Amino acid sequence: MLKVLACFFAMVSGLAHAGSEELRMIAPRNQSMPLAQFEGGHISGGILKDLGEALAARLGRHAVFTTVDGMRIPAALTAGEADGICYVRPIWIDGDYHWSQPLIPDAELVAARPGAPVLRSLLDLRDRPVATVAGYRYPRLEQVLGLRFQRLDSTTMEENLQLVLAGKARYTVVGKSTLAWHQKRNPQLRLRADLVFASFSAQCAFSRRSRVPPAEIDRAISSLVQDGSVTNILARYR
Repeated sequence: MLKVLACFFAMVSGLAHAGSEELRMIAPRNQSMPLAQFEGGHISGGILKDLGEALAARLGRHAVFTTVDGMRIPAALTAGEADGICYVRPIWIDGDYHWSQPLIPDAELVAARPGAPVLRSLLDLRDRPVATVAGYRYPRLEQVLGLRFQRLDSTTMEENLQLVLAGKARYTVVGKSTLAWHQKRNPQLRLRADLVFASFSAQCAFSRRSRVPPAEIDRAISSLVQDGSVTNILARYR
């Protein structure tokens, strides 16, 4: 009897799920916690998953996440392979998108290994290897350092931090929230936050080919911000 009931509820749930439309959100493969956790190639947790599901629910849809390599994000959005992506800024990705209001506060900083010379400014990074993430754009460092910006790319931010831990680079550029998350859970990192060089509030970008009307997206995101839902999601990962 219990098995029959379980099958019935699974069928009802499946029908309800099939009857609702999708909100297809990008899960960038080069992100790590607290933004995204991956298992078996699929996003399984993090701010981006929680925010995508909250937005989909507010729109009366169900969230579907498409794992995309960092370098392919602009192409995927432009082609309409997904509806949107969160935790981005116009200076980070090329293309014509519908942008949400700012909703995820964070900051970019340079973190250093213990014993590395203390940075007084970004100019101190000239000709020094800096651990970076493939597919990430670092416009401020590119502007200040030009050809003397020596990137040492890793696949993900987590691998990037391990690169510094292994001593292959003395410095890395990382988000303040990401560094705090990893420092708290991996005391061995012991990285020094040397220089905060950009504070910002990240946004969501939506494809011009999305079937979700931009006005509906704006209303849903505004309501998530105003009722404290976004704040509550971010608080889970502090």
